[in-house]
Amino acid sequence: MAAQALYRKWRSQTFAEVIGQQHVTQTLVNALKLERVAHAYLFAGPRGTGKTTTARLLAKAVNCRAEDIAARPCNACDICLAVNGGRLLDLIEIDAASNTGVDDIRDLREKVNFRPGQARIKFYIIDEVHMLSNSAFNALLKTLEEPPGHVIFVLATTEPERIPATITSRCQRFDFKRIKLADIVGRLEHIVTQEGLSAEPEALAYIARQASGSMRDAISLLDQLTAYGTETITLELVRSMLGAVTSQSVITLVDALIDQDVAVGLDTINRIIDDGVDPRQLAREVVEHLRAVMLARLGDGAELLNLPDETLAVIKTQAARADTQLIVRATALFNQAVVDIKSSLLAVPQLPLELAFVEAITALTAPPQLPEAVIEAAALAPKPAPAEKPAGVSQPEVSPPPPSLEEEPGQPIDQSTVDLTVDTVRRCLEQVVKILERKNKVMAEALRSQARLHKVDGNQIHFLTSEMMKKRFEKPQPKMAIDEAFSQAIGQTVIIRFSTDEGVSYAQGQDDGPEDKDVEELLKVAEELGGKIVK
Repeated sequence: MAAQALYRKWRSQTFAEVIGQQHVTQTLVNALKLERVAHAYLFAGPRGTGKTTTARLLAKAVNCRAEDIAARPCNACDICLAVNGGRLLDLIEIDAASNTGVDDIRDLREKVNFRPGQARIKFYIIDEVHMLSNSAFNALLKTLEEPPGHVIFVLATTEPERIPATITSRCQRFDFKRIKLADIVGRLEHIVTQEGLSAEPEALAYIARQASGSMRDAISLLDQLTAYGTETITLELVRSMLGAVTSQSVITLVDALIDQDVAVGLDTINRIIDDGVDPRQLAREVVEHLRAVMLARLGDGAELLNLPDETLAVIKTQAARADTQLIVRATALFNQAVVDIKSSLLAVPQLPLELAFVEAITALTAPPQLPEAVIEAAALAPKPAPAEKPAGVSQPEVSPPPPSLEEEPGQPIDQSTVDLTVDTVRRCLEQVVKILERKNKVMAEALRSQARLHKVDGNQIHFLTSEMMKKRFEKPQPKMAIDEAFSQAIGQTVIIRFSTDEGVSYAQGQDDGPEDKDVEELLKVAEELGGKIVK
């Protein structure tokens, strides 16, 4: 027989045991005392905050046989024991995620009219109610507004904005909040003590932070760690089990960011990833640490942060020597990297982390630049006509030297007119990458591996790339560097455009697709062998 999970074993059995939702439980207790329990409730809030647990407690309390209303639920009468054991037939829990159709709600409407068999009130808990279809919501409206006197509904959801206003207006709504870190740690300490286990306070605090305000997630993590078989749950055990990065590695990375040392920062990121750490987990750890540095610099870090004294001392030291603009920008960039890693299937999973690190530093060191609209207007402006030569004076024609890799990006660019083609641009790509590597090695490698030449239109060169990389390439600083590199390699001012590769058809004058190239080769061979192409 499977062992009972800790989050089920330690589910709150009275309103007083519900953690962090006093604004909800106190209102329900007062409604019970005044006998003003509503016919329908809407419990909304993040996962693991006690919505279903509170609904079950309300079901026990309205049917409890204890004479003292203030003592309900008593957990001693037959009704309370039946609810605790999952045996009360008059408590119906429906998973709306798997019963989304209108037929399921019609079946519910028919059964609602039957009186309860054992309890006084028939109780319906519809979990994840936002998953119901529009037709199902419409079928539920009238029953929810005027149910029989022996029925109470509780609708639970994590996405209340998806519920129609006609449903919400027929319910009393209670919003469940994320549970405070200190409350989660206190509950974990109680469970560890009652289970006869041992755990370091730092380990429990780390588990609580990983739970992000969800008590169920925290208890499930604790349950996973108890199965490891050690006598004491240590911080190192928690980190190794969760695949988290060590705090020293994050400190080293943030130190490199503050010192604006690109080489050390990139080496640290790749070393951590090579050790098997999930890139998204690393991004979350860095964001949490940068947020702590930002709060320590701009606010009262000791009051706002719940961290060990040693970690807090390191964060205060970093905050004292960090540039405020750098920390704020880096926090935003690494936070965006969390989203990019989740939503993209990248050949190099740590690429968003590397880009975030480099962009946070280069934004401070980059010289001011003109807006992109001004640059484009200057590039497309007509060139002045050459001055007429004085009569009788002959001047030797001097052809401009070809562009060289030794030229610096800041040197004037040869504006001689060249008819650009896809082949011309393709021959210059390696030279462009070498020029770009002087400014930003990560961006140069991204251009090489994450972008594909599409077509040439006048002085505009079009590349195809992913949606995430398009946003990266088109940021002002990388965009200016790429335009300058291409202009220097080609010998005239050009503008680089990036598009996503969704819905792009291959046409004449642009890079052919793989199938088109195969067809062309086949036709050439046929002609050489004396064949005649009919169609």
